[in-house]
Amino acid sequence: MTTETTGETTAWGDAKARRRDILSSAEKLLAESGYASLTMRAIAVGAGVSSGTLYQYFEGKEDVFVALMAARLETLRTTLDGLDRGIGIAGLLREIVPQVRELWRLFGRSAQQWESKVLAGGPKGKRAVTSATIFRKMARSLERALSETAAAAGHTLVDHPAMAYWVWDSLIGLADDIVHGGSLQARVSTTRLIDFATEAIERGIVARA
Repeated sequence: MTTETTGETTAWGDAKARRRDILSSAEKLLAESGYASLTMRAIAVGAGVSSGTLYQYFEGKEDVFVALMAARLETLRTTLDGLDRGIGIAGLLREIVPQVRELWRLFGRSAQQWESKVLAGGPKGKRAVTSATIFRKMARSLERALSETAAAAGHTLVDHPAMAYWVWDSLIGLADDIVHGGSLQARVSTTRLIDFATEAIERGIVARA
């Protein structure tokens, strides 16, 4: 099959829609069976395209994985930028917990496999650099949202370069517990766990007078 690109479309259809179909297929595979199931052939079958067409969009499954992460992180970044700064830090964190949970559910168990595959080509590999850049953009949005929300309440945050990354790691730990139901085994509801965790994070990053 030959492809002629004109603007946003190709001779056989809408390129953006085709890419969405490919990513949707990949995300479904990832959610159902993890990184091992994410083969280019399986992705192509799920998207209803040929393997040749798939390779016109992505070099390999590592690229597909990066694109999926990028989409989720960009959505989270958009959410952070648009949240009301008057809801308080704990409130802001509660708003993004569902997205963090879904991100971890999809990518958490596969991240190490992806990383080992990508870094096997060297720590300066294009995919590793791309994923790091995407994450840093989200982290900056998180730090800005936290700072602006604190200011709206008349507070300042602890001045430390690791602050936003510690908050992110704390949210990932919370997401992992939610995904695996750890707190439920201790008869602590998910709502109570989220409330406790987000309030604890707020106490940990607000500078004391």
